[in-house]
Amino acid sequence: MTKFKLLATLIAILIVTTNSFSQEKQLLDDLPSTKEDFVKSEPLVINTVDWLESTPINQDNEKRKLLNAKLLAWLINSPTVTIELNSTTPFAKKNPDLLIVFMGGWTKYCLQNSYSKDAVQGNLAGIKSAIKLYQLGKGIKKDKEMEKLIDMDTRNELEGWIKSQLGQK
Repeated sequence: MTKFKLLATLIAILIVTTNSFSQEKQLLDDLPSTKEDFVKSEPLVINTVDWLESTPINQDNEKRKLLNAKLLAWLINSPTVTIELNSTTPFAKKNPDLLIVFMGGWTKYCLQNSYSKDAVQGNLAGIKSAIKLYQLGKGIKKDKEMEKLIDMDTRNELEGWIKSQLGQK
């Protein structure tokens, strides 16, 4: 009888442990309506950005479309986060999904850095998020512009390139 109890206990622990590891982080669901609600939703926004940049484009298409729309709506209505789109996003022509990930990366940087308005660091974070998704390779079209950005990042020249694109020294 003792072996049976031990085996049953081990199986129960295994089931509970497996279930706790398989739970997904909570993602952005509803669009907040007040500034306080936007602030409360920030961890969900970060989780959503993490999901978008780490899930291949050709996987969970409907979920990706829904999360893209929710993230974009959150960005448009956010009273605390502002991002800019400029010449640092040439990769969006061939792979439009990278643009929302770029915006998400910038947003994540902003939220994790006291609502920073630093355009260079925001662009850098956004491009690095886009690179992360691009390098997953699934559902991505090869893009010479993106390959150049990856090469610059590898050589630690990406920040300098961003500054030049923004007209900064």
